[in-house]
Amino acid sequence: MTRKLVLLTLLILALALVSACGPAAEEAAPTATAVPPTATAVPPTDTPVPPTATPAPPTDTPVPPTATPVPPTATPEPPQSSAVLDDATAYYSSGPKTISADDLFANLNDGDAENDPFILSVRALEDDTAGHIPGAYNVSIKELFTPDVLADLPTDQPIVVYCYTGQTAAQATAALNVMGYDASSLVFGMSGWTNDPTAYVKRFDAEKVARQYPTSTEEVAWPEASGDTPDALGETSVAAAEAYFTDGGPKLIAADDVYNNLNDGDPDNDPFIISVRSAEDYAKGHVPGAVWASPKELFTADMLAKLPADRPIVTYCYTGQTAGQVTAGLNLLGYDAASMTYGMSGWSDDPEVYVKRFDPETTPRDFAFDTGAPASLAAGKMADDSAAAGNEVMDAAVAYFSAGPKTIAADALFENLNDGDETNDPYVISVRKPEDYAAGHIPGAVNISPADLFNPDVMATLPTDQPIVAYCYTGQSASQVTSALNMAGYDASNLVFGMSSWTTDPEVYKTRFEPETAKSYPTTTDPFEATGEYAAPSPLAATVAEAANTYFDAGMKTIKADALYENLNDGDETNDPYIISVRSADDYGKGHLPGAVWEDPKALFTPEGLATLPTDQPIVVYCYTGQTASQVTSALNLLGYDASSLVFGMSSWSDDPDVFAKRFDAAKAAHDYATEASQ
Repeated sequence: MTRKLVLLTLLILALALVSACGPAAEEAAPTATAVPPTATAVPPTDTPVPPTATPAPPTDTPVPPTATPVPPTATPEPPQSSAVLDDATAYYSSGPKTISADDLFANLNDGDAENDPFILSVRALEDDTAGHIPGAYNVSIKELFTPDVLADLPTDQPIVVYCYTGQTAAQATAALNVMGYDASSLVFGMSGWTNDPTAYVKRFDAEKVARQYPTSTEEVAWPEASGDTPDALGETSVAAAEAYFTDGGPKLIAADDVYNNLNDGDPDNDPFIISVRSAEDYAKGHVPGAVWASPKELFTADMLAKLPADRPIVTYCYTGQTAGQVTAGLNLLGYDAASMTYGMSGWSDDPEVYVKRFDPETTPRDFAFDTGAPASLAAGKMADDSAAAGNEVMDAAVAYFSAGPKTIAADALFENLNDGDETNDPYVISVRKPEDYAAGHIPGAVNISPADLFNPDVMATLPTDQPIVAYCYTGQSASQVTSALNMAGYDASNLVFGMSSWTTDPEVYKTRFEPETAKSYPTTTDPFEATGEYAAPSPLAATVAEAANTYFDAGMKTIKADALYENLNDGDETNDPYIISVRSADDYGKGHLPGAVWEDPKALFTPEGLATLPTDQPIVVYCYTGQTASQVTSALNLLGYDASSLVFGMSSWSDDPDVFAKRFDAAKAAHDYATEASQ
């Protein structure tokens, strides 16, 4: 009973619980399910955190943009300079090109002419005439970068450029490479090719050039990029090179000038100095204040942006070769740069500092060289095709007159003929009339008329390995012959005053200048400038010999003072000649023919000089007594001009000793040297 009661009680209680708690249990599940939503809401609470964190990169991201503008500010590239910079970067990234004398000699003598380089000398023509590398062409540095000359440079052949010591050629070499040519500079130039002073002319001399200026071992840091870069000298490398080299380039500066600049007490005018030697040698000693740079790395936008665009720059290396190339590139890009002549070799005499330099004991070779005028690359650039065939005549005129007309005094000729050594005797030619030659002539002289002299058969009898002396009555006809002979390749000189200086016997000299025949025609001290610009005429023939034969066969052109005076004063200016004085500039200033321009024969026979001469007007040339003017006259006629020489020059035009300056004086100039007569 009791057990039953207990069970019944438990049953009743269970039913009561089910009745009371069943609905609540159904609602409890949603309550429990709601926990995840409560938990789910936490990520939304956390999710905004990344958005809060996400802006952080945007906050950091602007930092690069702030830093990014720095290079553009430091490395602007003006549109007009980009082409030149691209070319410069392409060349200098591989390092400046040079070639040693040994390598060039080996190349030229390897038996394979097809691999020979095109050799270019930028020395003075007269120095190359004394000695030049076989096969070399000569051109001035200013003419090299003109369109006409560049058109003659090979684009499919290596080019070797040389000068005296390598510095000028280095600048030319760099510019040529930047322009797309394959050029190398001959290290040490002609001074490394030969030990003969007549051929190398000038070279580094430690006793005269080297200084003992202080150096520093303190490294100098490059400045920050300024953001300023200059405009290149042209839109293209060709235009930039022409602008630089034809307008004062290449730029050099002596060690003395650098030192004085740095020590003048005014730091505002100090140059920015760059050493392009090795980093190791820079550390051994460098010019105080100099920064170090590798030429391979300098010509980049980043590095160039650190260079001052408003301040002079001086570059230097060991001897001037590498710095010269760097200097040219900088100038093409618009910087004002100069190469320090001889580099550290000229700054310091300390071998621990200069490290290496030209050594006259070990550097020069004794390689063969040619004498006589080299081929001129600039000469003969005619204005039209009709004249192009006469380049040989132009080349010959430029080559001969660049060294000055050749003459010989009676004293010197007499001494030569009577020194007891017949091996050095000249071949003497009289161009006087046969009957006057028969009356008396210089012993051993042969008689040939100017009209016959340049006949091929006669020229074949003239010696090519012996000096020639030509003479006439007073020196004027022989002078015309002399210049033509030299242009044709002979070594000829004119006997000053001819037979009238050799003897006082009137039966022999026949005719000479007499002071009483001189006029008193007016002169002026007003200068006249050559301002014309003409195309060159066609030479009389394609070769000098043919041109000379044509000219002399027709007769030499001269004009007397009377005829010239009458011409100038006939009231008809349209027939007036163009008058050239080839006397000294000082004597031109003392008095000259009205309207006459002054010319130096050495400079006249260049393309630029000849371009000032009219081709549609007669030309009259005069000097003191007719000797020099006659040589000039002959050459002008061979080139196709209509030129005449004023007989006896200023001596016949004026009787004023302050104006004529010097003339034939029988009392002083005539001798009583022996003559011989023909049977």
